[in-house]
Amino acid sequence: MPTYGPDVINFEGVNGHRYWFYEPFVYTGIIEIDERLSGFPVSIFLPQYRPLHETPLVIGLQGMGAPYGWNAFIVPTLTEMGIAVALFDTPFAGERSLARTFTALVQDEIKPLNQMGVSFDTKLLLQIFGSTAHDIAWVRDFCCERYGLGDGRLALFGVSMGVLLSAFAFAAEGLGERLLGTIGHADLQSFAKSWGSGCLPDLAASPVGKLAEILLSKKLPDIKAGIDVLRVAKNLKYPDEIGKACNPMNYVDWVKPQRRVRFLVGAKDPMVNVADAQRCAKRFPDGACYVVPGLGHGVTYYSSSCSFVEHVRYFLVTQLADWRG
Repeated sequence: MPTYGPDVINFEGVNGHRYWFYEPFVYTGIIEIDERLSGFPVSIFLPQYRPLHETPLVIGLQGMGAPYGWNAFIVPTLTEMGIAVALFDTPFAGERSLARTFTALVQDEIKPLNQMGVSFDTKLLLQIFGSTAHDIAWVRDFCCERYGLGDGRLALFGVSMGVLLSAFAFAAEGLGERLLGTIGHADLQSFAKSWGSGCLPDLAASPVGKLAEILLSKKLPDIKAGIDVLRVAKNLKYPDEIGKACNPMNYVDWVKPQRRVRFLVGAKDPMVNVADAQRCAKRFPDGACYVVPGLGHGVTYYSSSCSFVEHVRYFLVTQLADWRG
């Protein structure tokens, strides 16, 4: 994979190296789209006082459409523990976005697809899952070759949709010794049911939804992106073969007992059902789910001594304590 850089980057007082990776990947078959999605930034942060050949690595992914810089808060926590960190933008996020709005609103990110006559569907979603797993492997190998991180210990960290993407790489591709997910879990089907709750996804996928799309799309161009999102949610709630192939839980039997899985979810999260997350964790040989009272989807809903960021930092410290240098 061609790489460019590095440039110096600083996240919360920690200096790192920023690279640009590029490898052609077919997402849609339209060159203009695929080229934009095939290049992405990667930033790597190393601890100062630990031999690199003894240094574990955490690769972190943000939510759908969210730039990787939103994970900046984990960098000082992990590097102070003697753990290296690598962050990169996933397809349709940050600098790897067609829209580049940096809003993390899915409908904003897929609107350019609609303008080019491409639908956001489960087939494209499977390409995103597969390419992200491929990118995780490339980033891991690059860190080993460029910096000598030969320790072999790798943890995958995800936020929201980043949990699902990390879980796919973890379960389907066997990447990483630990999966650490926050405000999300690894069961795509049940996540689609809680996120796409109610009748709207089913309605969007019905003939009525198709008619509404045709009638309104010219006057309200945003409607097409919104209907696409609802349609994908419906196709994941009741998955066909492609939808099933996207779900990390279809590969859970491949996960060996020594590979740890932990989820941190909020009791007030409107998008992630707590019971679903707990059931998902139990399906792994070594899985557990921790529920934080008052925590929503990345925010706290009432006065608390800890913010979302502080909860996640504590979660990482406890789950990686034995990796501390």
